[in-house]
Amino acid sequence: MNEQHMTHDVIDALLLDYAAGSLTRPLEILVETHIALNPKSAKQLRQLMQLGGILLEEIEPVSLSEGAFDAVMAAIEADPADLNDNRVVANEPADNEFGLPRPLADYIPDLDCKKSWRRLGRGLSQYRILFDDVDIEANIYRIAPGVSVPVHSHEGTELTLVLAGGFSDETGSFGPGDIAIQESGATHQPVADDDGECIVFAINEGQIKLANPIGRVLSYLVG
Repeated sequence: MNEQHMTHDVIDALLLDYAAGSLTRPLEILVETHIALNPKSAKQLRQLMQLGGILLEEIEPVSLSEGAFDAVMAAIEADPADLNDNRVVANEPADNEFGLPRPLADYIPDLDCKKSWRRLGRGLSQYRILFDDVDIEANIYRIAPGVSVPVHSHEGTELTLVLAGGFSDETGSFGPGDIAIQESGATHQPVADDDGECIVFAINEGQIKLANPIGRVLSYLVG
């Protein structure tokens, strides 16, 4: 399975699980912010919400069989009912310095406060979001234009949603609304695009492990 196909499969599964109400709060926020930036996914979610309990009662919300999303979408095509749903988030920027969508920005009201950001290195800063009820690390990163993030791997799966700007790594190029996926053990080095600051929302199921000796020293110093 290629990286692009894997990414689409994961996004499809996230939309299904969100519609079924089976996601943790960090992943709910990621999906809500993603659909605020991605009209195609917003349309898909409207269709899923329209189905309500009719089809979703017959689908296991956590462990989805291969092709489950395609089967659901095919069933939707046969039902041209009105697809309005109030849970689907509009593409409306919040009143903050970064113009981020409300699903994420409203959850972190002190985003504009400079003291809330932690400098990790040249052109790289971090805003950590704490969730008391789940063992997941969630952060917003700001990456200056053209800056490379240190080479690193992950002890668990990482989902990274691009909020502004863009970046490229070994798996492809990503822009606003895109979700990049790194599986446990994968190593990569994101590089921000040259045409503007890159801002991402990243959720990690495990710790990040910097690959080179200098990176490991940096990781120790910043905790």
